[in-house]
Amino acid sequence: MNRPRFCARSTSLVLFASLLLISSAASAQPDPSIRDWGSPPGTPPPWQTADIWVDNDGNGTGNEVGEPSKGQVNRLFARVRNAGASPANNATVRFHFAPYGPWSPASWGNFKEIATVTGVNLGPAGSATAEQLIEVPWDLSNPSENNGGAWGGHILGEFDHFCVLVRIEMPGDANSANNHAQNNFVNVQTVFGKALSIKLLVANPGQTEARGELLARGLPEEWRSRFEGVPDTKGFALKPREFRVVTLTLQPPEVREEGAKPIRRHVDLSLQLGGQAVGGVSFDATVSKALPVQFPPSGGALSPYLIGTWDAREGRATTLQLVNPTGQYIFVWIAFFNDNEKPLKCVRERLSANRLLEIDVRKVVEGGFGVAKVVAFSSEEFTAPTAGVIGYQRQFTKAGTFSEAPLQQIPAEILKGDFRIIQAACK
Repeated sequence: MNRPRFCARSTSLVLFASLLLISSAASAQPDPSIRDWGSPPGTPPPWQTADIWVDNDGNGTGNEVGEPSKGQVNRLFARVRNAGASPANNATVRFHFAPYGPWSPASWGNFKEIATVTGVNLGPAGSATAEQLIEVPWDLSNPSENNGGAWGGHILGEFDHFCVLVRIEMPGDANSANNHAQNNFVNVQTVFGKALSIKLLVANPGQTEARGELLARGLPEEWRSRFEGVPDTKGFALKPREFRVVTLTLQPPEVREEGAKPIRRHVDLSLQLGGQAVGGVSFDATVSKALPVQFPPSGGALSPYLIGTWDAREGRATTLQLVNPTGQYIFVWIAFFNDNEKPLKCVRERLSANRLLEIDVRKVVEGGFGVAKVVAFSSEEFTAPTAGVIGYQRQFTKAGTFSEAPLQQIPAEILKGDFRIIQAACK
């Protein structure tokens, strides 16, 4: 009676020892990885990570409002690390993006490649070289970009927010399950009583029709909300390979008391197809008390309001150069209008001290000619224009010669009349 029990125990010990050897061998192998907040499952969800961010102004704080921005080349970062005991050499890191939406892994083929970095070498886990920060340029300057139709016929210019996917490849990797991570970029702001809208792209990557359901977590009860683009968020049909634009509109309550503090709400949206959660997005909504528009006195070398012209007809080109000489951060709106006063595009930027911003107008608008209006602000409230920016414009001929002139400084009292028009173009 004892012998079978002894043999069983011996077999268990042998199996346990074998598993330990296998585990030890695996841990000794290289394991390049990128952190996924959703592993292990929990909060935050897996479509967010602290290892992917944009920092255009170089202040060390990533994913601020306006980061990333359309109409320019953004600075995209990813932090990769080796979780294995052996060096991870000659790894490849691939960057991709798609419009903001609850993308599933089955839809990753619809992401457009941003950049590929090869020859990445990571030291053993725990060493000084086990982690590496990789920066690539992320060009969002072409509003007509459609990724060869892979976004269901929709174009970049339709969306204000985006998702980034980073993937790592290396032969001999001990664990390929930690080689990818997603991050969605969206921070939205409004004031009490004023609605805000967020547009996202929903897709069915399958070859058969699927029942979709959008689930929201974190929507404040005191805020009114509605979805447009689906008949019912609790059940709607998506045809095979169908893409659908869905808009979520949030209406925060009115707040009348003086000194009301800004509030911030975190919202998670997930998509279910056929009863299975396939992906999601998250965003932070900040609501504050509206401040009266204030205008600084005119005069001096700096201005809150600059104006110039642009010309992209028949091979001509215009570049705008803006400089922040104040020694502190300022925020700028650059609103573009055509010759019929129609608003075309608004570029939003945060300028660090003494930063030079150059804009090739051809990458912002398509053809024609018109007016560019620049407004500087002291804060992200965008209600208090400040005298803090100077600028120049270069007009290039078809032959490549150019002329340069300062952007015209407009007195603050003139801005007061034009500010509503610029607000309509930029909000």
